[in-house]
Amino acid sequence: MIDDGPEPLPPLLSVNKLSVSFRVGSGVNLPVIDTADFDLEAQGSLGLVGESGSGKTMLCRALIGTLARHGAVINGGSVSFAGKPITNLGESEWRKLRGHQIGYVPQSSMAGLNPILTIKSQLSEVVKDSVGGSEFDVRREVLELLERVRIPRPTAVMRSRPHQLSGGMRQRVIIAAAIAQRPKLLIADEPTTALDVTVQSEILALINELREELGMALLLVSHDLAVIEEMCSLMAVMYAGATVEVGPTEDLISSPNHPYTRALNTSRTDRARPGEVLESIPGDAVSVGHWPNGCRFWPRCPIAEQDCQDGLQPDLLAIEQRASACIHSDRMGVAD
Repeated sequence: MIDDGPEPLPPLLSVNKLSVSFRVGSGVNLPVIDTADFDLEAQGSLGLVGESGSGKTMLCRALIGTLARHGAVINGGSVSFAGKPITNLGESEWRKLRGHQIGYVPQSSMAGLNPILTIKSQLSEVVKDSVGGSEFDVRREVLELLERVRIPRPTAVMRSRPHQLSGGMRQRVIIAAAIAQRPKLLIADEPTTALDVTVQSEILALINELREELGMALLLVSHDLAVIEEMCSLMAVMYAGATVEVGPTEDLISSPNHPYTRALNTSRTDRARPGEVLESIPGDAVSVGHWPNGCRFWPRCPIAEQDCQDGLQPDLLAIEQRASACIHSDRMGVAD
């Protein structure tokens, strides 16, 4: 009998044809995500990109078990974490996973912090489970957390309330809370929103340092391809609730196989020369849940044919290390 060695480990996070809907009435659901698909290995990094309304934030909520708080439900597909299904976990089971195994950094730092409690009080609640023991032990752990996220004068910050801190400092506190239990996966949803350019760079550098230091996988949501290119080895592109392309970031930047991925590339402001007029994506993004038949991008697509308008949203077709949901991907050239 030939021993082929140990079986390969499953991905840390696997999202398979996931669909999510808003509950808008008795027996009526408004779809917001349909056929979200990607895998993320342990200690890997994946960037999730797409225009506003593509379903990125709602997908993050599905991955941390907070859909019900926003009036949404999973109604198809599956999600697994470390090889175990988590699609239908109850709230008590999610509490054991959220924060402990999966850390989360939301878009708004104020939304993630209680405005009336001090930073020490809020971080103390996060670390009590792992530290236990005396008030001294908890205080020391909070102080170490603030130092780990490079907060100057951490003792003074502990006594502060969120409104007394800058946006950058608040975001560092949110990151401290997210990594307090040393999670295996950090999900960061537009973590630099509303921050100035210098602070954005500092926050992204911090996330990268902590990921390497703690051995975490990273799922980073951003509309900025330059950020994803710098931070993530893999990229998944979402349009109108569906994953339309996924693969190595370098490949999707240099030679996209889906017209939407190419359109995102050609509209990048960071690559524009002085005085150059950027190529914009024609038309408007489709409204949530009101998707056209066939490929959802066809009304805006420069290579669309009649067959793009027929049937359902195309499935992802895997070719080597990448996959694309375009039936005419053979007509895609190298990105400019």
